[in-house]
Amino acid sequence: MEKMNIIEGANTITFTTKPQPKKTVLAQFEDYLRAIKGYSENTIKAYLTDLHTFVVWGKTHGILTRWSCITRDQIDAFLIYQESMGAKPTTTNRQLASISGLYGFFQRQGIQIENPCKYESRRKVGKTEPCTIPMEQLIQAYHKAQGSTKTMLGLLMTTGIRLQEMLDLNFEDIDFTTNQLHIHGKGNKERKVYSNELALAKLREMQERYNASGKIFHTTQRHVRRQIYAALVPYCKASQLSPHAIRHTYATHLAKQGVPTTTIAKILGHEHVETSEKYVNTTELSTAHVGILTN
Repeated sequence: MEKMNIIEGANTITFTTKPQPKKTVLAQFEDYLRAIKGYSENTIKAYLTDLHTFVVWGKTHGILTRWSCITRDQIDAFLIYQESMGAKPTTTNRQLASISGLYGFFQRQGIQIENPCKYESRRKVGKTEPCTIPMEQLIQAYHKAQGSTKTMLGLLMTTGIRLQEMLDLNFEDIDFTTNQLHIHGKGNKERKVYSNELALAKLREMQERYNASGKIFHTTQRHVRRQIYAALVPYCKASQLSPHAIRHTYATHLAKQGVPTTTIAKILGHEHVETSEKYVNTTELSTAHVGILTN
């Protein structure tokens, strides 16, 4: 306990304060990812889950006593174990990046600890085709949808924005004159994208009639995923019926129209152009136009 004296006139008042418990290393790292790196809650959750997995493995095998004592051989052993349990290269590569990120945080804090992941190689990830939905089926599902589900489908289909980016939208982020949306993307990176008259019709009506402002959607990712799935399943035949599959479909549509990969990357908010290249398959590019909600 700590004591603090406050003098008021001839009287001295003593307060006893309880010291705040020191945050754990992972709690401090979480604060860093959120406040300094500006990562989304989903990304932060992924980092912490990966680190928790490593901590549990380390304690089970009796090797995790201090972060400063972890060696490259132990990182190798962890990755080999994860692979033996069926973890895909994308998973082990992400886990490695999460552990490496923690050591980067240590160094930023002035703690001189060698990063055991520094020279570790990522597993090769095979190329996979993005999951898409036939555009004509997607458009049919849109026209059959009602209420907020239809509005959400319209936004996702005409902009390719991420689910959380859509949920973060405010009425003030939309210029109804130009149909331009101000997107607050991952890592606090902002960009401009465009929708169209049809997709924004209901939101424009709300803004004009009720002078609507502030947050547009008051719901959760889980609820929206269910809404979207329920709206798509009667009309769409695809391996995935999700907001992210719609994003893939939009990007593939742009690629088929001959939009440059650099432009696609800017529209989607990809930090690296390589991320957008998966949508471009030169053997399938077509000059045929497939309109997105043109009527």
